[in-house]
Amino acid sequence: MALSPPEHSAEAESIEKHHGRLETRKIWALGVDPEQIGFCGANQVVRIQRQFLHLKSRKSTEETFLAITSLLPVPDPNLNGQELLEIARGQWAIENGNHYVRDRSYDEDRCQVRDPNSARILSSLRSLAAFLAKQGVHRPRTAHQATTPALHRYCNAHRNQAIHWLMSPPRPT
Repeated sequence: MALSPPEHSAEAESIEKHHGRLETRKIWALGVDPEQIGFCGANQVVRIQRQFLHLKSRKSTEETFLAITSLLPVPDPNLNGQELLEIARGQWAIENGNHYVRDRSYDEDRCQVRDPNSARILSSLRSLAAFLAKQGVHRPRTAHQATTPALHRYCNAHRNQAIHWLMSPPRPT
């Protein structure tokens, strides 16, 4: 007797054209109990399949990801699938907006610090520097001067001012 696969609680597809490629994403989700898979807080298991067609070379690549989420399934399977696809797509905003900047500006991926406390302190200082750059504490006059590397250059040239920012209480807004 063959077992049939369970019904999906979500299924959706999106197609986008950008950066010289056509990207198709398909998602399937299945509602689960945490005890079923031995993962505390799990409510859905998700499979995401991404296909890329590079328009110039006509080369095609495919990736499949599995994920577990604590999100409860939305009663409408189409809405549930679309919501999960948006969340999966939003993950790249974090990667591109935070981790990429941290790696390019601070070369974090090659950092040799292995002591957990030292790594936490370095991470906090990097986060503080990125925050200060976004706040424009160095009063940039152009968009180019409002970047994290521009803040680094400013701090190198004006070290006393940088120390003052760290030591003084926040200004009232």
